[in-house]
Amino acid sequence: MPKNKVKLNDKTDNRKSQKKKTIKEEKYMSDESREVRNFVIILLSVIVIVLIVYGISKVFIDDEPASTEKNVQKGVIDYDKVSVGTMLNRNYSEYYVAIYDEEAPESVVYSAIITKYLDNEDALKVFYCDLGNFLNADYYVGSDGESNPDAQNISEFAFGDLTLIKVENGKITKYLEDVDAIKEEFAE
Repeated sequence: MPKNKVKLNDKTDNRKSQKKKTIKEEKYMSDESREVRNFVIILLSVIVIVLIVYGISKVFIDDEPASTEKNVQKGVIDYDKVSVGTMLNRNYSEYYVAIYDEEAPESVVYSAIITKYLDNEDALKVFYCDLGNFLNADYYVGSDGESNPDAQNISEFAFGDLTLIKVENGKITKYLEDVDAIKEEFAE
């Protein structure tokens, strides 16, 4: 009686045939097509990762609340303000430069004196130099320091709390540091 052979493991044959198929597929696939396939896989992976990161950041990072509006103002150039480095080279032959800290409590008084002077028809141009500005801070010695009324160039400048200088043709002709002296100068 012949014995029927029974295959114990059909799975192994199945695996062998699958391996043969992949080997055959790989044999017929060119290097260029493999490179393109790998590139597409990498590209899709990167896109998926970027989308996941974007989604997570959108969920966990709050945007600014919609109720807060930003106030945007147009930039304005104030031609009446000068820095210490540019105060001697204005386009006028004769003018004044009022030098003080605009944040100081006394600045309102100084500003009022100058405004009253500017109401005159024959008033000379007055420029403002803010000693509170970081560009001018090196020249500010305060009320305790020693100012330099004899200064003729920028490196020699040292200003107290309030200084009014008169400039004629790029040269300092008057240097006043007292409020009463300034009032008297503007009363002319």
